[in-house]
Amino acid sequence: MTLADAITCARAGESDGFACLFEATIPNVWLAAAMLGCPQCGSIVTQIYRKAQQSISSLRSPSDLRVWMGRICYEILLRQPEHTGRMLPALTGVLREAYAVMAELPRQERLALLLMCGEGCSAPQAAEILAVPDIEIKRAMRRARQTIAAAMKQKDQNCNTSWLIVQLAALREAQSSADAAVQQQILHCVLTDEAYVEQAQPVQDTQEAVPETPEEQPKPEEKNGFFQKLFRSRRFG
Repeated sequence: MTLADAITCARAGESDGFACLFEATIPNVWLAAAMLGCPQCGSIVTQIYRKAQQSISSLRSPSDLRVWMGRICYEILLRQPEHTGRMLPALTGVLREAYAVMAELPRQERLALLLMCGEGCSAPQAAEILAVPDIEIKRAMRRARQTIAAAMKQKDQNCNTSWLIVQLAALREAQSSADAAVQQQILHCVLTDEAYVEQAQPVQDTQEAVPETPEEQPKPEEKNGFFQKLFRSRRFG
């Protein structure tokens, strides 16, 4: 089934169409929930897809899917308390070390990284999803790249944009493979309107895998920028 067919079927209320859209988008949504530190990923992602199902009439074409799903996903994710990223299963070597650095980035930098390198959004698309000026996206992406590059230089890794895209693709694949059963449970609950029962998660310490690099103090623009105003309004509004 093509995405165009899936959208037509989903808009007509056919579960196969929505299931196809779920499979196309869940790797990015699932990684975003983990990297943004959602303590109950399954419950939050179920909420995201229930909202998507309710809003399906507003999805017109495959070219709209990235921004349409992104708006729904990040609107809900940004309502959650701010945490560092959760540890992901089955990570080893450079990938584990890279994710440990990503998980500790300020949230606005993780958002830019997820959208631009993880989902392939342009700065204007990412800005549209988050409802912020695209200059803020570009600045956050630059800071994220600089921080990751400084940490990975010790591992002889050249952290350019292409390298980040490859790492995030590997993270999506590792997490989706490890949590495939949970994702299918989420889809079942959304399609049947059954309550999702959160599975117990083992306690893991993200600090163990973080390279020992000096911790920089937040820059003035990080404290007072548009991103911070956005987060405060979404958290407390």
